[in-house]
This record gives sequence, structure tokens and C-alpha cells, in this order.
Amino acid sequence: MSSAFRFVLPPLVLVAALGCGYHRLDRQPRTAAWAKQGETIRLARFRNLTPRLGLEDRFTKALENRIVAASPWRLVGTGEPSRWVLQGTLEGYNSRALGLSLGNDRLKASAGSASRVEVAVVASVELLDGQTGAVVLSRRGLTFSNQYRVDQNFASFDSRELQVLESLADDFAESFLTQLLEGTD
Repeated sequence: MSSAFRFVLPPLVLVAALGCGYHRLDRQPRTAAWAKQGETIRLARFRNLTPRLGLEDRFTKALENRIVAASPWRLVGTGEPSRWVLQGTLEGYNSRALGLSLGNDRLKASAGSASRVEVAVVASVELLDGQTGAVVLSRRGLTFSNQYRVDQNFASFDSRELQVLESLADDFAESFLTQLLEGTD
């Protein structure tokens, strides 16, 4: 055995033994009772306590898509029996200007209009035992926010805000399901 090989091998074995600390969640044994493969889950439509109409549809759909794409459960329809029930409430919606456009000589109408807007949504979610109705996990006051640039073309304002809401709903669904599947309570 060469001397170079003798000096390189022990550090390599040590590094391999220690590992990097990274572990894939889908390869970890799940300790949470609700994270069993193949069990059914029903998603109740979100309640919307905000002044923003239709927000509940976006959040319900985003969570539904995430459950189908990246969870161990089988999603069942409304009214069907299920092992677990997931329900949520949208408690707050806020949109506020973060920056102002000072405009220019040619566009006097744009002076003092918002150039950046932040949208924040507050939600609470509960996981219920579908057999007993008992609350198994509750997350209150989950806040998600995003910023976007406002074009001076006011016709695009509403569609841009809808894109931001879609993004917020998806971020919410991904974050909540990650917490749920990791078994953090």
C-alpha cells in the first residue's frame, strides 16, 4: 500500500461516515400518524373571512393540487368518508403600496401611483380525524406575503394581482404540507 493512499483513505472514510446532514423527506420513516401511505383525505372548502372574493377557491385548489402531487394520501371528494379531513379559514387579506412612482412630464397621471405592492394573506388550517372529528393538528395565523411591481398600465393591475395570489396560494400549500408530512406539531 502506497503512503499517499494511506493518508487519503482515512479522511475519506471519516467524511463518508459523518455524512453531510442532508436527508430526503420522502426516504425518512414517517412518525406522524396522519402521514401513512394510501390513507384517504378529504379537503373541505376554505372559509373566507376576508373582503377579497374568490380567495378561498385559489387556496383550496392549490392545496388540492399539492395533495395529489406530493402527499402519501388519496384525495376523496366532498361528502365521501375519509380517514382525515383538512379544513382551513382565510382570516386576513391585506394589500399595501410599498413604493410610489413620481411620474414624469409626459405621464402626469402616473405621479404618486404605487410602483410596488405587497399582498399578505393570513390563514388557519386544521387536520381532523375523519372518524371522530377530533382536531389532530392545528396551525393558526399562517401568514404568506409577496410583492410585485405595478405597471402603469392599470388594465394589467388586476391580472397581476391574481398571479400573485396564485403564487401565494401555492407557497402556502407547499409549506403547510411540508410541515404536516414532517410530523411537526
